[in-house]
Amino acid sequence: MENTLEQRIQKLEDLEAIRTLQATYGHYVDKGWNGKEMYIEKLTDIFTEDALWEAPGAGVLANGHKEIMESFTSFDAENKFFIHSFTNPIIEINEDKATAKWILFSPAIDGEKVICMLASYDNDYVRTKSGWRIKSLRLNMANVLGA
Repeated sequence: MENTLEQRIQKLEDLEAIRTLQATYGHYVDKGWNGKEMYIEKLTDIFTEDALWEAPGAGVLANGHKEIMESFTSFDAENKFFIHSFTNPIIEINEDKATAKWILFSPAIDGEKVICMLASYDNDYVRTKSGWRIKSLRLNMANVLGA
């Protein structure tokens, strides 16, 4: 059965909202140029209260706002430069839930070395009264160039 015009517009709006949410996540955790710092306190605006943030390759598992903010406080102290560039989104929406796969290119400065993390994300999103939020984020590290 063909979707109505309203359903098609809603899907386009949902796709754009999820792309914007993912870009906002990157903006909040980027730092290191033009005085840009991480906006750790704003992460609670884009993750659900019970969100899961994990990076098995780095041994990181944070459950909920408090642990996610603690993890990023640690990342902030350990690194002076991050840029998150998300590409190749594959977004699937099922009513008030969505999944997305992203490719990540993330230049960073580790000590005095410039490195570039290559990874993928497998994320889950939910629609809330305040809009789409990240329910879970799984960072799958593939390689770190220059390490």
